[in-house]
Amino acid sequence: MKLRKIAWRNLTRNKMRTFIAIVAIMTVVIIVIFSRGFVIGVTETMFGLNIDNASGHVRIVQEEYEIRESLLPLDMTVDGFAGEGAAEMAAELEAHPDVEYVLPRVRFGAMASLNDDLTRMLGIGFDLEREKIHGAVPEDIDQGRMPAEENEAVFGSGLLEDMNKEVGESITLMFSDAHQSLQARTFQIVGRRDSGVSELDNNFFYIPLEHSQEMLWLEDEVTEIMVFGRSAGLAPELEQRITGLLSERGGTDYSTVNWQEADPMGEMFREVDEIMEIAYILFIVLGSIVILSVMTMIVRERTPEIGMMSALGLKGREIMKVFVLEGALMGLIGSILGIILGGIFTFRYSRTGIYVEVFAEMMDEHVEFMMEPVFHLGFSLENLLLTFVASMIIVVLACLYSARKAAKLNPADALQYIDE
Repeated sequence: MKLRKIAWRNLTRNKMRTFIAIVAIMTVVIIVIFSRGFVIGVTETMFGLNIDNASGHVRIVQEEYEIRESLLPLDMTVDGFAGEGAAEMAAELEAHPDVEYVLPRVRFGAMASLNDDLTRMLGIGFDLEREKIHGAVPEDIDQGRMPAEENEAVFGSGLLEDMNKEVGESITLMFSDAHQSLQARTFQIVGRRDSGVSELDNNFFYIPLEHSQEMLWLEDEVTEIMVFGRSAGLAPELEQRITGLLSERGGTDYSTVNWQEADPMGEMFREVDEIMEIAYILFIVLGSIVILSVMTMIVRERTPEIGMMSALGLKGREIMKVFVLEGALMGLIGSILGIILGGIFTFRYSRTGIYVEVFAEMMDEHVEFMMEPVFHLGFSLENLLLTFVASMIIVVLACLYSARKAAKLNPADALQYIDE
């Protein structure tokens, strides 16, 4: 307790120097929290869109479908365990303790001929009840409603604009069914989806799963089942468990892939994330250099005082503790202020988002990225806690050098020290 009092008193002896050291640590902590939140937000935005709309945490398809997916074949479907039906398979998957929910879907190609122009598009047959609870489509509908009856559909905003159509109008689409027969159906446009992502809004329309199965001649079959677990980070473990279940239930002709393997950007961003973790540490180290410089100056100025403390009976270990505590207190105050301010900034922008003009321009030029121009920072207590702990550890380690130097001073030499 006495050593802490001495350390605390020493902080006020040169208030400007103490202030500079605290501000340096605070600034670094804010930068680290903000940058980590930005990286987390960007990756969650990009990967979240892909997970919600394309891959799930784990995606189940027929083995050969994966190879020919670009052709959207309808003769390579998921028809359940041993052909017992996709509905029963989806229900059994949802009953698995590691699975939160599943989204069975049918993907198929379609086209519309309007004013001598041929518009190609992708249709999604989705389970209305499951999508209303868990899917990404309902929350993006800015006009109209979800389809509820046969021959009703929701279209992407960009797709409607290309076709010069509006909610309430009808459109006739042509498509091939599972028997490669060309079919045509007229759909009532009951909703418009505006996700803010050109890849989705310019290409997709959505109809009820049962209706898609009926018109494509798919009897209780789907082209994919998107499986969602407790966390995107646990996708590899979830994939292993699902693969085991498929093997036990006779689903050996199915293929599973988790979102990390399915997303071509995943590997790159994992490498970027690893590099950024090193950058965060370097930021804190740079801030700690200020503490190290301050502590070195303090030891130099207080060399006679160190000699006096030694002469009065303080051991080297106790002298070292005084200087470590002094530096740690500056680090603690700076880290706490940084956590508070950094937390406020990241929380605010996790709600309002940051508009990135370059991505908006890319999307206006129809560059096909599944990305929004507004990034919401990732706010989490884990980010705050990890930054605080890392900051304190590095600051204390930076203080140890000067503290050990002070503790090793010879009392007689220290008392005779004259600061030139």
